[in-house]
Amino acid sequence: MIISDFVYLKSNLNSKNLMASDSALANIFLLAPKYHTEISIKNSCLIRKYNGRENRLGYAFPVPLNNAPDDYLKNAVSDLIKNHSDKNPLRFCLCTMEQKNALDRCFAENFSSYKINWNTTRNDSDYIYLSQNLASLSGKILHKKKNHVSKFLREYENRFSFKLYPKENIASDILQIEDEWFNERSSDVEKAFDEKSLNLEKESIKEALENTEVFDITGAVIYIDEKPSAFCLASPAGSNTLDIHFEKVLSSVAENGGYAAINNFFAKENLSYLYINREEDMGVEGLRHAKLSYKPEIILDKFFGEVELS
Repeated sequence: MIISDFVYLKSNLNSKNLMASDSALANIFLLAPKYHTEISIKNSCLIRKYNGRENRLGYAFPVPLNNAPDDYLKNAVSDLIKNHSDKNPLRFCLCTMEQKNALDRCFAENFSSYKINWNTTRNDSDYIYLSQNLASLSGKILHKKKNHVSKFLREYENRFSFKLYPKENIASDILQIEDEWFNERSSDVEKAFDEKSLNLEKESIKEALENTEVFDITGAVIYIDEKPSAFCLASPAGSNTLDIHFEKVLSSVAENGGYAAINNFFAKENLSYLYINREEDMGVEGLRHAKLSYKPEIILDKFFGEVELS
């Protein structure tokens, strides 16, 4: 697909009940090179086929357009079944529990000779928070997080500033932070450095900034002594959920509560969204601990599976 297709989807995709990170149009576009995603609009819905491995192999749940008929899912599944065989089995991936159940009902009611053998992995689950909780950090549960923000405020009192993107023309500052963060990571022998993956991520950040208007990209930068030192970029995953795509903090600032600060400051600016999705932990133990420590309102599990004869 080309950018004009995403412009069309932005106005015509029914995003009312979407909240998963992979349903954000920006993610669909930005991660296409990583997962070799094939995207089309057929049967009044968005069809996504991921060509990765296991949990990233197969079709995502068909997302209806605003004008889709009631039987859009039946029509979409029928078309997918016709294009597969025993040698090339139909697979689904990245389906939420609600979407999984909808597919199961669709098969049971319309294609009863088939069933989907589902699996799930905790590594895929999205961490979704109430925006108000991330903004206020109130209560005993989030007291430690508020302390991290307080540490940042004490350390950089009268030395920091916070700017919003694209309200401010700070795209070049975001790219500067990304370059410095990348260089820090590559020179740190104690941290895993996947150069290919991080280069893809760097390109995705550039693409996001180049297509800000199309994907409703928003973000922010923290400056320390006027130096760009932390940033985040986000876009809508659904009508009431904002998805955080990227969040980077230079090491010296991270040590003094930088991640907690940009998380908190940005949440305060986005209370028009009920939820903030901070995406998966990818099985990284430290990342899982950090995401759980913010006490998610929802841990959104996702399922993958292969269609078999019942």
